[in-house]
Amino acid sequence: MEKKSEKRICENCKKEFTIEADDFNFCEKMKVPVPGFCHECRLQRKLTWRNERTLYKRTCGMCGKIIISVFSTDKPFPVYCYACYHGTSWDPLSYGEEVDFTRPFLEQFKELQHKVPRQYALVFDNVNCDYTNGVGFSKNCYLVFVSDYNKDCFYSYNIYHCENCLDLSTCFNCEFCYELLNCSNCQHCFFSIDCKDSYNIYFSKDCVNCHDIVGCVGLRNKSYSIFNKEYGKDEYEKKIEDMNLGSYLSVGAIKSQTNDLFKKYPVKYFHGNNNKDVTGDIISNSKNSREIFSAKEIEDSKYIINGNQAKDCYECYVAVDKSELCFDSLGCFSTQNTKASHLPWSSYELEYCDSCEVSSNLFGCVSLHHQEYCILNKKYNKEEYEKLKEKIIEHIKKMPYQDGKGRKYNYGEFFPAELSPYDYNETLALFYYPLSKEDAQKEKYFWKDSEEKEYNITILPEDLPNNIKNIENSILDEVIGCGHKGECNDQCTTAFKITFGELELYRKLNLPLPRLCHNCRYYERLKLENPRKLWQRSCECKGGESKNGLYKNTASHVHSQNPCQIIFETAYAPDRPEIVYCEKCYQQEVY
Repeated sequence: MEKKSEKRICENCKKEFTIEADDFNFCEKMKVPVPGFCHECRLQRKLTWRNERTLYKRTCGMCGKIIISVFSTDKPFPVYCYACYHGTSWDPLSYGEEVDFTRPFLEQFKELQHKVPRQYALVFDNVNCDYTNGVGFSKNCYLVFVSDYNKDCFYSYNIYHCENCLDLSTCFNCEFCYELLNCSNCQHCFFSIDCKDSYNIYFSKDCVNCHDIVGCVGLRNKSYSIFNKEYGKDEYEKKIEDMNLGSYLSVGAIKSQTNDLFKKYPVKYFHGNNNKDVTGDIISNSKNSREIFSAKEIEDSKYIINGNQAKDCYECYVAVDKSELCFDSLGCFSTQNTKASHLPWSSYELEYCDSCEVSSNLFGCVSLHHQEYCILNKKYNKEEYEKLKEKIIEHIKKMPYQDGKGRKYNYGEFFPAELSPYDYNETLALFYYPLSKEDAQKEKYFWKDSEEKEYNITILPEDLPNNIKNIENSILDEVIGCGHKGECNDQCTTAFKITFGELELYRKLNLPLPRLCHNCRYYERLKLENPRKLWQRSCECKGGESKNGLYKNTASHVHSQNPCQIIFETAYAPDRPEIVYCEKCYQQEVY
């Protein structure tokens, strides 16, 4: 008999949530019970395991080399550099333990976690990219995170095949660009959002195949335009010169003006193309999937954030490179049939594993690579492994792990937050689910107090020269105070320095120096993104204009002068200022 949707009470927040029929079906396929926590609480828990950009200077626990690590020096386990971690001088199996059926299994797993060495950061095949994490196949990159195939880039996140860029987020194939969000195939583009196939554009949004534009929105195949008004080439260039774009004050004034302009034009209810039967945001070439975000080539999946080439995956943060049948896991790379695991790489048949690579048939293991049939890092033959695994599963069902607040974790659930190798305020959880130190500790999350800084601020941001033309090389010796002064919730570093390569790019691109540290700049961009959550809304096209009257339609719509009746799911919350149109109404309004 086919299951129907059911209402449940979340074991964490105690709010009601719905288990849909497809949730039951997928859990049955994976041979796990349906989750006891609601989706929001499951995501918050996973994000407590996601430190992307909090870095520490420390030494390799084996060779003594200075490394820049995602693990602070107070973590209980050894931390190795890349060469030592993948070398032959240590054996992860030497930490193997017998299963004790008198105690919860995850309690024993936690003890193993505290002993087995970890790789200092998630990096591979890079050249001169020491201050990075989640980065591969890149060269000369500094404070770049979760990105691949880049060269000479700074302070960016989720970028691919980019060169000579600064402060980008979710961008592809960009060159000589600055402060972009969700852009692709752009050159010499600055302070812009949702643009592609363009060059020489400033302060623009949702423009395609454009060049030489400033402060424009919704343009297609246009040039020499300012605030959506076209000019001749000579007049345009004169106006650009008068804008004084090398001035920090001028840039701030134009930003404010364009932000007001953006609110007067409609946006499409979601970002995406070439999809069939999907919901979410920032999606391409996907089908038969629900609530997926920042994803492409996803099929038959649900609750996926940051996915690429994944099929039949459920409740995963990062599922990429042909991952399949992954359940309630974090950081799945080329992984199949994996449950409740953290950073499984090129592996299959893993459960409750942490940072295991190129392996199969592992249960409750840490930092194993090229292994099979292991439990708590102890090796068994195939028959012993399968028999013991089934016994452990039944044991977890009868004796689930219980955390410091009394929350129980049934079989198949992702790891509790208190097993995370990171403190709450080192992780993405702090941004998406902000808590004060006191509130975090009430929830029994761990919190790391700020370490004493080894630098003295030598210049305040308000004392920096206004124009890049007046910046001398002596700025390289200054420690600049961050404008947020550590008073924000954005993992503020309180101060920053300008590097030589960075300064050369600011000069080449005629851009003023920033006044915020790289973390605060990143979170300022992140706040411009839609949340990873959906609301049901109706199209805001009233006929001849938007419902709020700010936008007058430029074309006749199918519904004529009557309000559009289309209802959709969107990541634009109802209290957001944007004018949200359905696909058809939006397409009739872009120029």
